[in-house]
Amino acid sequence: MVNKIPISVKFYGELRDRLPYKKMKAGIPNTLKIEINEFKTVLDLLKEFGIAENEISHIFVNGVYSGAGKIIKDGDRIGIFPKRMGLMFMEITKINSIYTKITFHEELKEFGLKEAIVDLPEGSTLNSILNKYGLSNKRHQIEIIVNGKPIHESDYILKDWDNIAIFSL
Repeated sequence: MVNKIPISVKFYGELRDRLPYKKMKAGIPNTLKIEINEFKTVLDLLKEFGIAENEISHIFVNGVYSGAGKIIKDGDRIGIFPKRMGLMFMEITKINSIYTKITFHEELKEFGLKEAIVDLPEGSTLNSILNKYGLSNKRHQIEIIVNGKPIHESDYILKDWDNIAIFSL
């Protein structure tokens, strides 16, 4: 029998107050020890607690800035911060970056350059791109192609050097 080490998850700010577990004094994160049997990514964990990815400012896994699609393992330490507690990018010292190429087709150029290389934390989802460019509320009005294949799931986990094309429907 293999001994599993639970993950430690710290919820900060108003996120901690939404949990049905112990309430802490102001300024102290709510820390949970959780067996990860049913969780594969941070996004799975967020869904379990009814937290939308667009409510999150920053996620750290073992002290490294990560995206919601980051795979979690036994013993990981996870910190989840709400939008109101956003950090300036310069404050983040450890990041495992992935790069994606984004192409906005003619009718969407208003949301950015026609083409851009974007630096994202490992484990970022398509939703993080949509949020970054203000397109999350237009999800049903756009078509997204990743590496030549249509992607309909906003929680699709991006990989290093994915090519993303965004079209208006």
